[in-house]
Amino acid sequence: MRGNAVALEYAFHLNAIFPRLYFMGVSVAITGGIAGGKSLFAECLQRLGVEVLDADDVVHALEASGGGAVEPIRRRFGEAVIAPDGSVCRDALAKIVFADPVAREDLNGLLHPMVRQAIDEWRKRPGPSDIKAVVIPLLFEAGWEDDWDRVICVSSHTQTQIDRLMRFRGLSAEQAHQRLDAQLPIAEKAARAHQTVDNNAGTEWLAEEAKRIYRLLMEKSGNE
Repeated sequence: MRGNAVALEYAFHLNAIFPRLYFMGVSVAITGGIAGGKSLFAECLQRLGVEVLDADDVVHALEASGGGAVEPIRRRFGEAVIAPDGSVCRDALAKIVFADPVAREDLNGLLHPMVRQAIDEWRKRPGPSDIKAVVIPLLFEAGWEDDWDRVICVSSHTQTQIDRLMRFRGLSAEQAHQRLDAQLPIAEKAARAHQTVDNNAGTEWLAEEAKRIYRLLMEKSGNE
Protein backbone atom coordinates (compact mmCIF):
# COMPACT_ATOMS: atom_id res chain seq x y z
CA MET A 1 0.00 0.00 0.00
CA ARG A 2 2.84 2.37 0.85
CA GLY A 3 4.40 1.68 -2.56
CA ASN A 4 1.14 2.58 -4.30
CA ALA A 5 0.89 5.81 -2.34
CA VAL A 6 4.47 6.75 -3.25
CA ALA A 7 3.84 5.94 -6.90
CA LEU A 8 0.70 8.07 -6.96
CA GLU A 9 2.46 10.96 -5.23
CA TYR A 10 5.27 10.70 -7.79
CA ALA A 11 2.75 10.71 -10.65
CA PHE A 12 1.13 13.89 -9.35
CA HIS A 13 4.60 15.41 -8.94
CA LEU A 14 5.44 14.62 -12.57
CA ASN A 15 2.16 16.05 -13.72
CA ALA A 16 2.88 19.28 -11.86
CA ILE A 17 6.29 19.57 -13.57
CA PHE A 18 5.21 18.31 -17.00
CA PRO A 19 1.46 19.03 -17.07
CA ARG A 20 1.02 18.20 -20.77
CA LEU A 21 2.57 14.73 -20.75
CA TYR A 22 -0.66 12.88 -19.99
CA PHE A 23 -4.22 13.45 -18.82
CA MET A 24 -4.85 13.39 -15.05
CA GLY A 25 -8.34 14.88 -14.93
CA VAL A 26 -11.86 13.51 -14.53
CA SER A 27 -13.07 11.01 -17.12
CA VAL A 28 -16.80 10.82 -17.85
CA ALA A 29 -18.92 8.42 -19.87
CA ILE A 30 -22.25 9.67 -21.19
CA THR A 31 -24.72 6.94 -22.07
CA GLY A 32 -28.43 6.35 -22.50
CA GLY A 33 -30.91 5.06 -25.03
CA ILE A 34 -30.90 5.68 -28.76
CA ALA A 35 -32.36 9.09 -29.69
CA GLY A 36 -32.37 9.97 -26.01
CA GLY A 37 -30.38 13.21 -26.23
CA LYS A 38 -26.87 12.02 -25.33
CA SER A 39 -25.13 13.99 -28.06
CA LEU A 40 -27.14 17.14 -27.35
CA PHE A 41 -26.25 16.91 -23.67
CA ALA A 42 -22.59 16.39 -24.59
CA GLU A 43 -22.72 19.52 -26.76
CA CYS A 44 -24.02 21.46 -23.76
CA LEU A 45 -21.08 20.23 -21.69
CA GLN A 46 -18.68 21.06 -24.50
CA ARG A 47 -19.90 24.66 -24.57
CA LEU A 48 -19.08 24.83 -20.86
CA GLY A 49 -15.50 23.74 -21.51
CA VAL A 50 -15.58 19.94 -21.31
CA GLU A 51 -13.53 18.08 -23.93
CA VAL A 52 -15.90 15.68 -25.72
CA LEU A 53 -15.59 12.65 -27.99
CA ASP A 54 -18.52 10.71 -29.47
CA ALA A 55 -18.04 6.96 -29.96
CA ASP A 56 -20.37 7.15 -32.98
CA ASP A 57 -17.87 9.49 -34.66
CA VAL A 58 -15.16 6.91 -34.01
CA VAL A 59 -17.32 4.23 -35.62
CA HIS A 60 -18.01 6.46 -38.63
CA ALA A 61 -14.27 6.95 -39.14
CA LEU A 62 -13.62 3.21 -38.85
CA GLU A 63 -16.35 2.48 -41.39
CA ALA A 64 -15.31 5.20 -43.85
CA SER A 65 -13.37 4.32 -46.99
CA GLY A 66 -9.95 3.07 -45.86
CA GLY A 67 -11.11 2.77 -42.24
CA GLY A 68 -9.91 -0.08 -40.07
CA ALA A 69 -13.31 -1.76 -39.83
CA VAL A 70 -14.12 -1.94 -43.54
CA GLU A 71 -12.28 -5.14 -44.43
CA PRO A 72 -13.36 -7.11 -41.31
CA ILE A 73 -16.96 -6.10 -42.00
CA ARG A 74 -16.61 -7.03 -45.68
CA ARG A 75 -15.29 -10.47 -44.74
CA ARG A 76 -18.11 -11.12 -42.27
CA PHE A 77 -21.10 -9.57 -44.08
CA GLY A 78 -20.10 -9.55 -47.74
CA GLU A 79 -19.97 -7.03 -50.55
CA ALA A 80 -23.64 -6.10 -50.12
CA VAL A 81 -22.77 -3.85 -47.15
CA ILE A 82 -19.93 -2.02 -48.93
CA ALA A 83 -20.78 1.19 -50.80
CA PRO A 84 -19.28 2.08 -54.22
CA ASP A 85 -16.83 4.49 -52.56
CA GLY A 86 -15.39 1.68 -50.41
CA SER A 87 -17.07 2.71 -47.17
CA VAL A 88 -19.50 0.60 -45.17
CA CYS A 89 -23.12 1.17 -46.20
CA ARG A 90 -24.55 1.72 -42.77
CA ASP A 91 -28.18 1.38 -43.85
CA ALA A 92 -27.56 -2.01 -45.47
CA LEU A 93 -25.60 -3.19 -42.46
CA ALA A 94 -28.27 -1.96 -40.04
CA LYS A 95 -30.97 -3.95 -41.82
CA ILE A 96 -28.96 -7.11 -41.19
CA VAL A 97 -27.78 -6.61 -37.62
CA PHE A 98 -31.00 -5.25 -36.15
CA ALA A 99 -32.92 -8.22 -37.53
CA ASP A 100 -30.38 -10.83 -36.38
CA PRO A 101 -28.96 -10.83 -32.82
CA VAL A 102 -26.08 -13.14 -33.85
CA ALA A 103 -25.06 -10.80 -36.67
CA ARG A 104 -25.29 -7.84 -34.28
CA GLU A 105 -23.08 -9.62 -31.76
CA ASP A 106 -20.56 -10.39 -34.51
CA LEU A 107 -20.49 -6.74 -35.57
CA ASN A 108 -19.99 -5.56 -32.00
CA GLY A 109 -17.19 -8.08 -31.65
CA LEU A 110 -15.46 -6.51 -34.63
CA LEU A 111 -16.04 -2.88 -33.75
CA HIS A 112 -15.80 -2.67 -29.97
CA PRO A 113 -12.06 -3.46 -29.63
CA MET A 114 -11.22 -0.84 -32.28
CA VAL A 115 -13.51 1.75 -30.72
CA ARG A 116 -12.13 1.10 -27.25
CA GLN A 117 -8.55 1.47 -28.46
CA ALA A 118 -9.35 4.80 -30.11
CA ILE A 119 -11.14 6.07 -26.99
CA ASP A 120 -8.31 4.98 -24.70
CA GLU A 121 -5.74 6.74 -26.85
CA TRP A 122 -7.84 9.92 -26.86
CA ARG A 123 -8.32 9.79 -23.09
CA LYS A 124 -4.57 9.56 -22.47
CA ARG A 125 -3.74 12.63 -24.51
CA PRO A 126 -3.58 15.90 -22.57
CA GLY A 127 -6.08 18.54 -23.53
CA PRO A 128 -7.33 22.00 -22.63
CA SER A 129 -9.85 20.77 -20.02
CA ASP A 130 -9.62 18.93 -16.72
CA ILE A 131 -12.74 16.98 -17.74
CA LYS A 132 -12.98 14.58 -20.67
CA ALA A 133 -16.32 13.06 -21.64
CA VAL A 134 -17.09 10.32 -24.14
CA VAL A 135 -20.56 9.56 -25.49
CA ILE A 136 -20.88 5.75 -25.48
CA PRO A 137 -24.37 4.46 -26.30
CA LEU A 138 -23.53 0.82 -25.51
CA LEU A 139 -21.42 1.49 -22.42
CA PHE A 140 -23.14 -1.08 -20.19
CA GLU A 141 -23.76 -3.55 -22.99
CA ALA A 142 -20.03 -3.55 -23.76
CA GLY A 143 -19.05 -3.84 -20.08
CA TRP A 144 -17.00 -0.62 -20.03
CA GLU A 145 -18.72 1.12 -17.13
CA ASP A 146 -15.89 0.58 -14.61
CA ASP A 147 -13.38 2.55 -16.70
CA TRP A 148 -14.74 5.98 -15.75
CA ASP A 149 -14.73 8.37 -12.82
CA ARG A 150 -18.37 9.22 -13.53
CA VAL A 151 -21.09 7.63 -15.64
CA ILE A 152 -24.00 9.86 -16.66
CA CYS A 153 -27.19 8.45 -18.16
CA VAL A 154 -29.39 10.70 -20.29
CA SER A 155 -32.93 9.38 -20.28
CA SER A 156 -36.07 10.08 -22.32
CA HIS A 157 -39.50 8.50 -22.45
CA THR A 158 -39.65 5.50 -24.77
CA GLN A 159 -42.33 7.04 -26.95
CA THR A 160 -40.23 10.18 -27.29
CA GLN A 161 -37.31 8.07 -28.53
CA ILE A 162 -39.54 6.30 -31.05
CA ASP A 163 -40.97 9.60 -32.29
CA ARG A 164 -37.47 11.03 -32.76
CA LEU A 165 -36.25 7.94 -34.62
CA MET A 166 -39.21 8.09 -36.98
CA ARG A 167 -39.13 11.87 -37.47
CA PHE A 168 -35.40 12.54 -37.72
CA ARG A 169 -34.00 9.25 -39.01
CA GLY A 170 -36.87 8.19 -41.22
CA LEU A 171 -37.37 4.82 -39.53
CA SER A 172 -40.60 2.91 -39.44
CA ALA A 173 -42.19 2.14 -36.08
CA GLU A 174 -40.98 -1.46 -36.40
CA GLN A 175 -37.41 -0.36 -37.12
CA ALA A 176 -37.48 2.06 -34.19
CA HIS A 177 -38.61 -0.70 -31.84
CA GLN A 178 -35.87 -3.00 -33.18
CA ARG A 179 -33.22 -0.46 -32.27
CA LEU A 180 -34.65 0.07 -28.79
CA ASP A 181 -34.86 -3.67 -28.22
CA ALA A 182 -31.18 -4.04 -29.13
CA GLN A 183 -30.19 -2.01 -26.04
CA LEU A 184 -30.65 -2.43 -22.32
CA PRO A 185 -33.79 -0.79 -20.90
CA ILE A 186 -33.17 2.85 -20.03
CA ALA A 187 -34.32 2.23 -16.44
CA GLU A 188 -31.49 -0.26 -15.96
CA LYS A 189 -28.93 2.11 -17.42
CA ALA A 190 -30.16 4.92 -15.18
CA ALA A 191 -29.99 2.69 -12.10
CA ARG A 192 -26.36 1.77 -12.84
CA ALA A 193 -25.15 5.32 -13.57
CA HIS A 194 -23.69 7.76 -11.05
CA GLN A 195 -25.97 10.55 -12.26
CA THR A 196 -29.10 10.63 -14.40
CA VAL A 197 -30.20 13.50 -16.61
CA ASP A 198 -33.88 13.77 -17.55
CA ASN A 199 -34.31 14.84 -21.18
CA ASN A 200 -38.08 15.14 -21.33
CA ALA A 201 -38.50 18.87 -20.75
CA GLY A 202 -36.82 20.56 -23.72
CA THR A 203 -33.43 21.96 -24.65
CA GLU A 204 -33.39 24.76 -22.08
CA TRP A 205 -33.90 22.26 -19.27
CA LEU A 206 -31.18 20.04 -20.71
CA ALA A 207 -28.77 22.98 -20.80
CA GLU A 208 -29.50 23.70 -17.14
CA GLU A 209 -28.92 20.04 -16.31
CA ALA A 210 -25.58 20.26 -18.11
CA LYS A 211 -24.60 23.19 -15.93
CA ARG A 212 -25.57 21.22 -12.82
CA ILE A 213 -23.51 18.23 -13.87
CA TYR A 214 -20.61 20.45 -14.90
CA ARG A 215 -20.47 21.99 -11.42
CA LEU A 216 -20.35 18.51 -9.88
CA LEU A 217 -17.57 17.45 -12.22
CA MET A 218 -15.57 20.59 -11.52
CA GLU A 219 -15.84 19.90 -7.80
CA LYS A 220 -14.51 16.39 -8.39
CA SER A 221 -11.63 17.74 -10.47
CA GLY A 222 -10.72 20.15 -7.68
CA ASN A 223 -11.41 23.25 -9.79
CA GLU A 224 -14.67 24.46 -8.30
